[in-house]
Amino acid sequence: MKRMQRAVALLLFLLVLLPVGTWAEGGISDDTASETADMDTAVVDQEKGRSSAPAKGTYDESLYKQIQDTYKAARKRSRRRSFKGYCGAYVANQLVVLGINKSYLSANGKNTYDIYRKLECTTGGYRVTTYSAKKFSLREALTTIIGKDPSATNILVGFQKGVSRSGRKYGHVLFIHGIRNGKIYYSDSSARTIDEVKYKEGEPIVCSLSSFVEQYAKYKLDGVVHFQKETGKKAADTQLSNTEETAEISSENLSAQG
Repeated sequence: MKRMQRAVALLLFLLVLLPVGTWAEGGISDDTASETADMDTAVVDQEKGRSSAPAKGTYDESLYKQIQDTYKAARKRSRRRSFKGYCGAYVANQLVVLGINKSYLSANGKNTYDIYRKLECTTGGYRVTTYSAKKFSLREALTTIIGKDPSATNILVGFQKGVSRSGRKYGHVLFIHGIRNGKIYYSDSSARTIDEVKYKEGEPIVCSLSSFVEQYAKYKLDGVVHFQKETGKKAADTQLSNTEETAEISSENLSAQG
């Protein structure tokens, strides 16, 4: 009995000496628990849209909502749970959802620009204007578009190569929904961190032209495409002439990676 009492007393003494917040093997300290709780809170905040959404009144709400709605519609249309690694599929579905294309037209990220540079008009009746990397840098192309229309919409950016293993093989492509007051409104098929703000796949990103260019500075640009709504007989004639070419490359089964 005395031995047991001494053992209990020794155990209590050792517990008093342990640092506050230290648990048994396999546990975590209070500091670690707090850090984990902060991370969990950040995830919850991001799920609720608080961590990345700009302050109310500082951005174009209609464009912001358009990106959100388009992402949801693109996922529903593609029946994908995620577009991660499939940038071509994400952009192709966005273009159908927005009516720029009437049918699905997709390719790998590195091939998407080449498809559109051969077209005068999309099947949805949008005139195609291209800015090749042979003549324009990414900044120059976007600056030129802004110079012609400060509130430009519907801009595709194609990269011959990205920075990841799949990106170096398949390239990358993304879609800018619009530009307002020098700010770029877009989303991407994978998570991004811009200006120390983390964005999930498909989440609306609002950033400056400089931040956008910096984000993709290590990517090899293929070119930029600006889609502008065409009206009248010219649009109908051009759509008709594009039908055969579109049919040859339009398929949901194309590997639309990026």
